[in-house]
Amino acid sequence: MRGVTRRAILLALAGLAVAGAVLVLTVCPRGHGCRRKAPPPRGVIVFLGDSITSGHGLPLEVAFPARVGEALGVPTINAGISGDRTSGGLGRLDRDVLALHPRLVVVELGVNDIFGGVPRVETVDNLRAIVHRIRATGARVLLVHFRLGGVAGDGYRADLRALARDEGATLIEDILDGVVPELSGDGLHPNETGHARIAERLVPVLRPLVGGR
Repeated sequence: MRGVTRRAILLALAGLAVAGAVLVLTVCPRGHGCRRKAPPPRGVIVFLGDSITSGHGLPLEVAFPARVGEALGVPTINAGISGDRTSGGLGRLDRDVLALHPRLVVVELGVNDIFGGVPRVETVDNLRAIVHRIRATGARVLLVHFRLGGVAGDGYRADLRALARDEGATLIEDILDGVVPELSGDGLHPNETGHARIAERLVPVLRPLVGGR
């Protein structure tokens, strides 16, 4: 009986040794050390937009995405590109937004479509595709609407309202009222004070949205 027990113990120890070797090979492959690439940050707010979002001509730390993150205590990513259209935002959605696993995405796109003469239906279809794909991941979406003086149209107000309703997104309207051209150096891009004003308007809207995915 003692021999059987000893044999069982030896077999168990051998099994543990094999398992340990497999574990070591899995976690620390030969020649690669034991470090793993850090996963992309989770729980961030990504701001997908154009020059309004990027803070055209200003340091990133004073643009409204950074100000919002500081006020909410949440990490933010500024994915604004000057001159970008909705087609560009859709084209880089995987790389610049979805790969970061955001909890919430603020979408500010469309004005360059107007400047470029893009048909309204195409712009709205692009926005719908962007919002739908983000919502499919479980992240929340805040759509940003604004009108510009001297620019024809209502800034897609009716379309954004319908889109927000259909896709379960949130919409904030007229975000640039009293900001452009009043707080702008060129009549289009907010200055530092203008970005502070935008952040003040966004924070109370975003605060209840960042509690969960």
